[in-house]
Amino acid sequence: MAAATYCEVRAALEAQWTLLIETFAAAEPGGPSRIAGWSVADLERHLSQTGHSLGALAVGPSADGAPSGLGAWAQGLAGLSEQFAQQARIDWAAPLEIMMPTTLAALDAADPDKPIQQVTGTHRLADATLFRLIEAVVHCLDLPDPPDPDRDAQRIVVRALAGLLASLAPGRSVELRIAPAAAVQLIKGPRHTRGTPPGVVETDPATFLRLATGRMAWGEAVECGRVRASGERTDLSEYLPLLR
Repeated sequence: MAAATYCEVRAALEAQWTLLIETFAAAEPGGPSRIAGWSVADLERHLSQTGHSLGALAVGPSADGAPSGLGAWAQGLAGLSEQFAQQARIDWAAPLEIMMPTTLAALDAADPDKPIQQVTGTHRLADATLFRLIEAVVHCLDLPDPPDPDRDAQRIVVRALAGLLASLAPGRSVELRIAPAAAVQLIKGPRHTRGTPPGVVETDPATFLRLATGRMAWGEAVECGRVRASGERTDLSEYLPLLR
């Protein structure tokens, strides 16, 4: 399962932002989002703020230090939700349709390997662009009437988060199938060489995103049939959510 290239992530980010622009235009700004205490307008401002920051960092000076990747970013998010909420309510942000072309132009002109400094640490610009894509896809789930994410954007994000899960629960005793986006092997234990592995977990991309981001509990997903688990070691609740 090859990682998406910088060009693929950048193109998916443009497609997902475009979808969000259309969705926000049709939504009631003062209405509640699915994040407790956040309005639809708060959600749009947050996405615009982080997108604007990405563009500014792309044209700014390089950061010092060794860049870290998706796992460090996910860990760095812990405890920042209230800070993000305050910024979304207070700090000014241009509408998404104004922010988007400026940021995308900055990404097109920048070196993807450039190290940049964010609140979660030092990251490569390419990785930070992926982080913004993850936000753009995940926050689709938080709209009052969530649209289906852009197909390529959802596939890239699901594969990235599935890969993160595999790094946190390494092994080959369980196969997680997220059709049609990804399949990864997890958890130490009996290893299969052919045929069906000892444990199989199957779900769809939208459910996996909800599980990976704490928007749905593992037990709830199993009970309502959104997750189908058979065999040993297939309770993945120990490793979820990935983003807090």
